[in-house]
Amino acid sequence: MLAVERAAYLTIEDGPAEDFMQKINYLNANGIRAIWFCLGEALEKNLEAALYAIQSGHVIGNRGYGLADFSTISLMDARGQIERTDRLIDDLYARTDIARPIKVFRFPFMQDDMNQEHFAGIQLALEQLGYQQPAFENIHYAPQDEASLKQGLHVICTQDTFDLGLEASSSEGSRPFGSAGNEIILIHDWISVAPFKVLLDSLLKKGIGFLLPREMKQPAAAF
Repeated sequence: MLAVERAAYLTIEDGPAEDFMQKINYLNANGIRAIWFCLGEALEKNLEAALYAIQSGHVIGNRGYGLADFSTISLMDARGQIERTDRLIDDLYARTDIARPIKVFRFPFMQDDMNQEHFAGIQLALEQLGYQQPAFENIHYAPQDEASLKQGLHVICTQDTFDLGLEASSSEGSRPFGSAGNEIILIHDWISVAPFKVLLDSLLKKGIGFLLPREMKQPAAAF
Protein backbone atom coordinates (compact mmCIF):
# COMPACT_ATOMS: atom_id res chain seq x y z
CA MET A 1 0.00 0.00 0.00
CA LEU A 2 1.53 3.27 -1.10
CA ALA A 3 1.75 6.10 1.40
CA VAL A 4 -0.63 8.99 0.70
CA GLU A 5 1.21 12.32 0.41
CA ARG A 6 -1.37 14.48 -1.38
CA ALA A 7 -5.11 14.26 -1.95
CA ALA A 8 -7.44 14.76 -4.87
CA TYR A 9 -11.10 14.50 -5.79
CA LEU A 10 -11.60 12.50 -8.98
CA THR A 11 -14.27 13.73 -11.40
CA ILE A 12 -14.95 11.87 -14.65
CA GLU A 13 -17.15 13.30 -17.36
CA ASP A 14 -19.02 12.50 -20.59
CA GLY A 15 -19.91 8.89 -19.72
CA PRO A 16 -21.01 6.28 -19.28
CA ALA A 17 -18.85 5.02 -22.17
CA GLU A 18 -18.83 1.43 -23.45
CA ASP A 19 -15.89 0.47 -21.18
CA PHE A 20 -17.42 2.20 -18.15
CA MET A 21 -17.66 -1.05 -16.15
CA GLN A 22 -13.98 -1.85 -16.66
CA LYS A 23 -13.03 1.58 -15.32
CA ILE A 24 -15.35 1.18 -12.33
CA ASN A 25 -13.80 -2.21 -11.53
CA TYR A 26 -10.29 -0.75 -11.80
CA LEU A 27 -11.17 2.12 -9.45
CA ASN A 28 -12.89 -0.23 -7.01
CA ALA A 29 -9.84 -2.50 -6.93
CA ASN A 30 -7.72 0.51 -5.96
CA GLY A 31 -10.14 1.83 -3.34
CA ILE A 32 -11.00 4.91 -5.44
CA ARG A 33 -14.48 6.41 -5.62
CA ALA A 34 -15.25 9.11 -8.17
CA ILE A 35 -17.90 11.64 -9.13
CA TRP A 36 -19.13 10.75 -12.63
CA PHE A 37 -20.67 13.70 -14.47
CA CYS A 38 -22.85 11.79 -16.91
CA LEU A 39 -24.71 12.83 -20.03
CA GLY A 40 -28.37 11.90 -20.01
CA GLU A 41 -28.23 10.38 -23.50
CA ALA A 42 -25.33 8.14 -22.41
CA LEU A 43 -27.11 7.14 -19.20
CA GLU A 44 -30.12 5.96 -21.19
CA LYS A 45 -27.83 3.59 -23.14
CA ASN A 46 -25.93 2.31 -20.07
CA LEU A 47 -28.38 2.26 -17.18
CA GLU A 48 -27.11 -1.02 -15.71
CA ALA A 49 -23.52 0.25 -15.66
CA ALA A 50 -24.61 3.41 -13.85
CA LEU A 51 -26.54 1.32 -11.32
CA TYR A 52 -23.41 -0.72 -10.67
CA ALA A 53 -21.40 2.46 -10.11
CA ILE A 54 -23.87 3.72 -7.50
CA GLN A 55 -23.94 0.36 -5.76
CA SER A 56 -20.12 0.44 -5.67
CA GLY A 57 -20.09 3.77 -3.82
CA HIS A 58 -19.50 6.14 -6.74
CA VAL A 59 -21.57 9.30 -7.26
CA ILE A 60 -23.52 10.13 -10.42
CA GLY A 61 -23.60 13.82 -11.32
CA ASN A 62 -25.42 15.75 -14.04
CA ARG A 63 -23.69 17.01 -17.21
CA GLY A 64 -26.82 17.85 -19.14
CA TYR A 65 -28.52 15.58 -21.65
CA GLY A 66 -26.25 16.11 -24.67
CA LEU A 67 -23.07 18.04 -25.40
CA ALA A 68 -24.81 21.37 -25.95
CA ASP A 69 -23.12 24.73 -25.56
CA PHE A 70 -24.96 26.19 -22.57
CA SER A 71 -23.81 29.68 -23.52
CA THR A 72 -25.77 29.59 -26.79
CA ILE A 73 -28.95 27.65 -25.98
CA SER A 74 -31.90 29.36 -24.32
CA LEU A 75 -32.41 29.29 -20.57
CA MET A 76 -35.49 27.13 -21.14
CA ASP A 77 -33.48 24.60 -23.15
CA ALA A 78 -30.66 24.62 -20.60
CA ARG A 79 -33.08 23.93 -17.77
CA GLY A 80 -34.76 21.23 -19.85
CA GLN A 81 -31.43 19.45 -20.37
CA ILE A 82 -30.65 19.60 -16.66
CA GLU A 83 -34.12 18.40 -15.64
CA ARG A 84 -34.19 15.55 -18.16
CA THR A 85 -30.92 14.13 -16.86
CA ASP A 86 -31.93 14.89 -13.26
CA ARG A 87 -34.97 12.60 -13.62
CA LEU A 88 -32.78 9.81 -14.97
CA ILE A 89 -30.39 10.10 -12.03
CA ASP A 90 -33.25 10.18 -9.52
CA ASP A 91 -34.61 6.99 -11.05
CA LEU A 92 -31.22 5.28 -10.85
CA TYR A 93 -30.84 6.04 -7.14
CA ALA A 94 -34.42 4.93 -6.49
CA ARG A 95 -33.70 1.59 -8.15
CA THR A 96 -30.65 1.00 -5.92
CA ASP A 97 -32.43 1.98 -2.67
CA ILE A 98 -29.49 4.30 -2.00
CA ALA A 99 -30.30 7.91 -1.15
CA ARG A 100 -28.95 10.37 -3.69
CA PRO A 101 -26.34 12.13 -1.53
CA ILE A 102 -26.23 15.46 -3.36
CA LYS A 103 -27.17 17.00 -6.70
CA VAL A 104 -24.04 18.11 -8.55
CA PHE A 105 -23.69 19.60 -12.01
CA ARG A 106 -20.91 20.29 -14.50
CA PHE A 107 -21.49 22.16 -17.74
CA PRO A 108 -21.24 19.97 -20.84
CA PHE A 109 -19.85 22.95 -22.70
CA MET A 110 -19.72 26.67 -21.95
CA GLN A 111 -17.90 28.54 -24.70
CA ASP A 112 -18.70 32.00 -23.33
CA ASP A 113 -19.45 32.64 -19.65
CA MET A 114 -19.29 36.42 -19.96
CA ASN A 115 -23.03 36.89 -20.51
CA GLN A 116 -23.74 37.49 -16.86
CA GLU A 117 -27.53 37.52 -17.18
CA HIS A 118 -27.59 34.19 -19.04
CA PHE A 119 -25.09 32.60 -16.65
CA ALA A 120 -27.05 33.84 -13.62
CA GLY A 121 -30.24 32.38 -15.10
CA ILE A 122 -28.65 28.94 -15.32
CA GLN A 123 -27.35 29.26 -11.75
CA LEU A 124 -30.85 30.17 -10.59
CA ALA A 125 -32.24 27.08 -12.32
CA LEU A 126 -29.64 24.92 -10.58
CA GLU A 127 -30.54 26.46 -7.22
CA GLN A 128 -34.27 25.91 -7.79
CA LEU A 129 -33.61 22.28 -8.73
CA GLY A 130 -31.64 21.68 -5.52
CA TYR A 131 -28.10 21.58 -6.89
CA GLN A 132 -25.23 22.31 -4.52
CA GLN A 133 -21.50 22.93 -4.52
CA PRO A 134 -19.83 19.93 -2.84
CA ALA A 135 -17.78 20.43 0.31
CA PHE A 136 -14.38 20.13 -1.36
CA GLU A 137 -11.77 20.72 1.32
CA ASN A 138 -8.47 22.60 1.10
CA ILE A 139 -8.91 23.58 -2.56
CA HIS A 140 -7.00 26.64 -3.76
CA TYR A 141 -8.54 27.77 -7.03
CA ALA A 142 -6.52 29.71 -9.58
CA PRO A 143 -7.00 33.50 -9.34
CA GLN A 144 -8.89 33.63 -12.64
CA ASP A 145 -11.37 31.06 -11.34
CA GLU A 146 -11.84 32.82 -8.01
CA ALA A 147 -12.58 36.11 -9.74
CA SER A 148 -14.67 34.86 -12.66
CA LEU A 149 -18.23 33.68 -13.15
CA LYS A 150 -16.99 30.10 -12.93
CA GLN A 151 -17.67 30.16 -9.20
CA GLY A 152 -21.29 29.04 -8.79
CA LEU A 153 -23.31 25.92 -8.15
CA HIS A 154 -21.57 24.00 -10.93
CA VAL A 155 -18.38 22.04 -10.32
CA ILE A 156 -15.14 23.00 -12.04
CA CYS A 157 -11.73 21.32 -11.84
CA THR A 158 -8.31 22.51 -10.74
CA GLN A 159 -6.35 20.00 -12.84
CA ASP A 160 -7.36 18.66 -16.26
CA THR A 161 -5.70 15.45 -17.44
CA PHE A 162 -4.77 17.28 -20.64
CA ASP A 163 -2.67 19.53 -18.40
CA LEU A 164 -1.30 16.70 -16.30
CA GLY A 165 -0.35 14.34 -19.10
CA LEU A 166 0.04 10.63 -18.54
CA GLU A 167 2.88 11.24 -16.09
CA ALA A 168 0.82 13.75 -14.08
CA SER A 169 3.47 16.42 -14.51
CA SER A 170 2.51 20.05 -14.74
CA SER A 171 3.21 22.02 -17.88
CA GLU A 172 5.70 24.88 -17.93
CA GLY A 173 4.32 27.93 -16.18
CA SER A 174 1.39 26.11 -14.54
CA ARG A 175 0.86 25.51 -10.85
CA PRO A 176 2.58 22.25 -9.76
CA PHE A 177 0.13 19.49 -8.94
CA GLY A 178 -0.95 19.59 -5.30
CA SER A 179 1.35 22.52 -4.50
CA ALA A 180 -1.40 24.66 -2.94
CA GLY A 181 -3.74 22.08 -1.44
CA ASN A 182 -6.03 19.33 -2.69
CA GLU A 183 -7.00 19.09 -6.35
CA ILE A 184 -10.20 18.43 -8.28
CA ILE A 185 -9.05 16.25 -11.19
CA LEU A 186 -10.92 15.96 -14.48
CA ILE A 187 -10.76 12.87 -16.69
CA HIS A 188 -12.93 12.21 -19.74
CA ASP A 189 -14.70 8.86 -19.88
CA TRP A 190 -14.16 8.67 -23.63
CA ILE A 191 -10.47 7.82 -23.21
CA SER A 192 -9.89 4.07 -23.44
CA VAL A 193 -9.19 1.81 -20.48
CA ALA A 194 -5.44 1.48 -21.08
CA PRO A 195 -4.53 5.21 -20.84
CA PHE A 196 -7.10 5.61 -18.08
CA LYS A 197 -5.23 3.03 -15.99
CA VAL A 198 -1.82 4.47 -16.86
CA LEU A 199 -2.91 7.91 -15.74
CA LEU A 200 -4.39 6.73 -12.44
CA ASP A 201 -1.45 4.40 -11.77
CA SER A 202 0.96 7.30 -12.24
CA LEU A 203 -0.99 9.41 -9.76
CA LEU A 204 -1.13 6.60 -7.21
CA LYS A 205 2.63 6.07 -7.51
CA LYS A 206 3.13 9.74 -6.76
CA GLY A 207 1.31 9.29 -3.45
CA ILE A 208 -2.02 10.83 -4.47
CA GLY A 209 -4.90 9.73 -2.26
CA PHE A 210 -8.43 10.03 -3.66
CA LEU A 211 -11.34 11.42 -1.64
CA LEU A 212 -15.04 12.00 -1.91
CA PRO A 213 -16.58 15.09 -0.30
CA ARG A 214 -17.86 14.15 3.15
CA GLU A 215 -21.54 14.43 2.20
CA MET A 216 -21.04 11.89 -0.60
CA LYS A 217 -19.51 9.13 1.48
CA GLN A 218 -21.87 6.26 2.06
CA PRO A 219 -21.67 2.47 2.38
CA ALA A 220 -22.10 0.61 -0.89
CA ALA A 221 -25.25 -1.44 -1.24
CA ALA A 222 -24.92 -5.19 -0.91
CA PHE A 223 -25.07 -7.16 -4.13
